[in-house]
Order: sequence, then C-alpha cells, then structure tokens
Amino acid sequence: MRLLGERMASLTSGRGFSVLYSDVGPTFYAENGGWKSFDAEELVIPKTMTFTEIAPVEMLDLELAKECIDEDVRLLREEILTLADTSTIIQMIPQYIELEWAITRDRHAARRLGEQELIPVGARYKSDEGWGYILWFRDFKYKSLTVLRLREPRSISGLKGLLQATVEIADKFKFGKITIWSPSKELEKATEIQKVVREGAIPGMLWIGEEKDVHWRTIEKLGWC
Repeated sequence: MRLLGERMASLTSGRGFSVLYSDVGPTFYAENGGWKSFDAEELVIPKTMTFTEIAPVEMLDLELAKECIDEDVRLLREEILTLADTSTIIQMIPQYIELEWAITRDRHAARRLGEQELIPVGARYKSDEGWGYILWFRDFKYKSLTVLRLREPRSISGLKGLLQATVEIADKFKFGKITIWSPSKELEKATEIQKVVREGAIPGMLWIGEEKDVHWRTIEKLGWC
C-alpha cells in the first residue's frame, strides 16, 4: 500500500487523491499507506415506510439522469466556490459513465438471477421551490435498493416525494430496504430514522498534495459499487 501511494504521487505529479473502503477497521490503511478514515454513516429506510404530504416527482431514465448529473455538477461548482470554509474540499458524484456502468452491472446480474430490469434509475423533483434528484441501483447480495446520489431539494415535500418514489421501487422489486450513505439532518428529520455507523466499508482517502486540512464531503456509495 505504501508503494501504491508513492506510485500514485508520481503519476499525479504530487497532486491528487485516492479513496478506498476498508473492511478491516479504520486504522490499517492509515498506518499502511496513509489512507485517512472518514465517518461511515448510513440511514436505512424499510420498504414498508410511507411518506405523506409529498410533492409529485418525475421518474428518470438514463438520458434524463444525465441532465440531472450535468446540472448537479454546475451547482456543486457554484456552491463550493462560495463556501466560507478554507479547507480543501473533495466531493465525488456519479457521472453518466459511472451510472451507466452501475446500471449495466445491475442488468447483467438481473439476467443471471432471473429478475426484471431496473427501470427507472432514479427520480427528479423540480418546482419554483427548488430542485433535487435521486439515483439508485440494486444491491442483490443485501436486498437493498442503494442510493448512488441524492441532491436534496430545499422543499421537504419534494424530498419526501423522492423518498416515496424510492420506497415504491424497492417494493416493486421486492427489496426490503433503502440504504443512503452520509445522511443529512434534514433526511433524518424527514424519515424520523436515526443514522447508524457501519463497521464495514469505512471510507478512507489518501490526499496527495501540500494541503493539510482536507475535507471529504458527502460520501456516497459511488466509489464502492
């Protein structure tokens, strides 16, 4: 792992980062290569949950999901530039090619298991009150509809609309739960479910650069799938 870190530093000319997800605790990779561990928090919603006072949402195919991703990237750049935080901020969201890979992988697994194809791949909320979207894929091993990306709209009814759409998809495919990494306080409030800390898949990041104060914001399932 130390040699790998040194090799990546060489390949990136001393400026870059690497992420991994540890199933051997938070210290092993920190001590053997420098991958610092971050919080491994998640929120699990049962498929039996029903949300009320919801706003209508639009279901997404891959092309509509690409529109959402492009808008998300634009907004993220604006938000990060206006933050008062002086630390170096890292945030990863799935681009279209990662989403396409996840859905292709899902389709291949579904074919082998005799399951239906995953349609739609997400949902979008859009109104004068704000905008947000959610993308998902199926974790067949744990029977979880797992969220790849959630941009929460400012509207609580919009957020609940996205969550209700997710619950309905989980129920449609007979998956018992929805798993969301890095849940916000707003998400805990909307679901009335407390987040928990995982013992496995602990996020670790190796920062290759001179900056010392580096913050990994909104750690989602993207890098682990």
